[in-house]
Amino acid sequence: VDFFKLREQGLLPEYGMLVYTGPIDSYFSQQGMPKLEYRSLRFVEEYFEQSDLDKLPIEERKPATTGEGFFQEAMVVNYPSPDVKFTRIVEYKHVPNQPEAVKQGKVPGTLIAKEYSSAEGDPYYPVPNPDNRALYEKYRALAEKEEGVCFVGRLASYKYFNMDQAILNALEIYDNLKETGKLAPKRKPEDFGPGDGPK
Repeated sequence: VDFFKLREQGLLPEYGMLVYTGPIDSYFSQQGMPKLEYRSLRFVEEYFEQSDLDKLPIEERKPATTGEGFFQEAMVVNYPSPDVKFTRIVEYKHVPNQPEAVKQGKVPGTLIAKEYSSAEGDPYYPVPNPDNRALYEKYRALAEKEEGVCFVGRLASYKYFNMDQAILNALEIYDNLKETGKLAPKRKPEDFGPGDGPK
């Protein structure tokens, strides 16, 4: 469902409260204000047959710790070096609740996804700098005046939240609803601390 298309066509269903988790600048795009900057991701998947895994140098393939049939030791391995073009590799075979044969390395081959940072594409992360911060404050002022809408989450708050911060943010919004009858954040995004995202 395209929220913006339905809103433009006047086809949104009636609601008492809208919880909006998308980019805050998209919500107010009709105001004609500049867009906020976001960092996106590009995912490149690679499948490795068992014979391909066997050809990898031993320092790249650690069968003693990964088990046969795996590319890496964990589901997600980050690569924070500026010398590496991708930011992390995700190997899906490590996802919990896999069949026993997968856990034991008896299923040959594996699928990985390399994540590449990108300036284009769907918004994932805010780009923190003074200009974006000042622009966000203008959007936040509009959001505080918007009746019947609660702006929550990384994109709506223009803030990188660690997972624990994101959960705490949601719980505090719910607590605020119980205490005051208002579905709204208890504190500003910057009050959660820096998070581990891009600085």
